Amino acid sequence: MDKKGIFEELKFEIGALKSFEEYENSIILGTGNIEGKIMFIGDDFDLYEGENYKVKPSSSGEFLIKLCDIVGIVPENYYITTLTKCKKKYRELEENEKEVLKDCLHTQIALINPKIIVGLGEDVFSLLKEEEIKFIEKRGKIEKWKGDIQLLLTYDANFAKKSRDDGGKRAKVAMEFWGDLKTIKNFVQES
Repeated sequence: MDKKGIFEELKFEIGALKSFEEYENSIILGTGNIEGKIMFIGDDFDLYEGENYKVKPSSSGEFLIKLCDIVGIVPENYYITTLTKCKKKYRELEENEKEVLKDCLHTQIALINPKIIVGLGEDVFSLLKEEEIKFIEKRGKIEKWKGDIQLLLTYDANFAKKSRDDGGKRAKVAMEFWGDLKTIKNFVQES
């Protein structure tokens, strides 16, 4: 079975979960290039609306894609996904459902085999590292994950988007998010 076939199987498996019955026909595993070197993972259903970089206007997904364009991270280099693949938050789910989603995410990662995973928010990073973390200590630093895959923690894209217009301390968040994207671009260019 090819990658696309396995992705379809993952959609079916997620759609069969009890909490996902109402979303069964609207499960979207992600958007972008399934051969991308960068894999963004968030827990924000506004990161994408459909495959092929389809996002809602003024959404966190549009914000992330625009910043990637400005920084020079080309669409062919990345794939964006979420923990739940629909309009649900990971923390709202039952433990057995979380385990299924975690297994599906690991399958996606194995199929895409990115050079770097970008955890958009502390929850995603903690899930991948399987440990509690201190955001301030880990944010913006590239560290080894599994095999040859590296991992970087940054802000949730929606939080960074809201912060950019705030001024003061919160505007710093948007600047740090921007800096993290530059770090990712440099890493991919050098590897």
